[in-house]
Amino acid sequence: MIAMPNARCRRAALAIVALALLPLTASATFAQERATEGADQDGESLLTMAKEHMGRFEMRRARGDEEVKLYPRPLLTYGDSARSNKDGTLWAFGDTGRPLAILELYQGNETNTRWTHAVTLTGNVTVTMKTPVAAVWKPAATQIEPVAFAGAEPPLDREQRRLRQIKELSRKFTAHEFWDPENSRFEMRLLAQPVHRYSDAESGIHDGAVFILAHGTNPEVVVLIEALGKTLDTARWHYSLARLGSAELHVELDGKEVWKQGRTPGVVGQPIDPYWLFLTPREAPPADTKTAPPADNKPVPAEKK
Repeated sequence: MIAMPNARCRRAALAIVALALLPLTASATFAQERATEGADQDGESLLTMAKEHMGRFEMRRARGDEEVKLYPRPLLTYGDSARSNKDGTLWAFGDTGRPLAILELYQGNETNTRWTHAVTLTGNVTVTMKTPVAAVWKPAATQIEPVAFAGAEPPLDREQRRLRQIKELSRKFTAHEFWDPENSRFEMRLLAQPVHRYSDAESGIHDGAVFILAHGTNPEVVVLIEALGKTLDTARWHYSLARLGSAELHVELDGKEVWKQGRTPGVVGQPIDPYWLFLTPREAPPADTKTAPPADNKPVPAEKK
């Protein structure tokens, strides 16, 4: 959601762009683009605080009850002063293969007492996620539907050559959204580097990358580009899309609209939806989360895009 920051809380923006390389299951490209705002308070590391907070979540597959581990580091850090979002980080659930869910975590400029979360299902199975308060996210259905790129060159044999292909395919996407004030149109931009690379040959994913369509660097749409097939030789490039924002979203491929999502009902959606926005206290809740006040998990519409 869009909210103008309180002048008393406005701070100078610090933009940092960082690229990091991590293994593709063993050695992949990991890109991190930073646009963090504000400074640490009382010497605390906000990134450390965010990681500790994420450690309070517990995700499992809905069938089989298998634990879904949190990826050990954020995929992205960002800030968005125009929308009163600061100290933003992006996290993946699933330490191997395609992430089963991606979660955006940030704070509003007007308060440091709550974390805001936007979580979206990116796997082909449903999950349950316990939050630091009483609420549980349990999407009723999946939303990822891979679509083949028409006329795309088949995946090449080497990882670096496939990375070039993936980047070329990602540049085919453009996007915009409609949000307040007055249902204004905002153009999104593609972050140039994938924020995550992965593979899972046993599941037919021979290469995969997560890209972000963003308002500045604020994530709004997840773009998955994957080489899918029984073998690498027979695989073909596909894309999938998932929302990370509450606005009305439009995505074009080669200038033609291929995906549209209306505004999220009530801005936040519901905990049975594939996309859900919710809040938790920044400080640790009481040990007995069952007695946590319901208000701690009520969204504040003015804090989200």
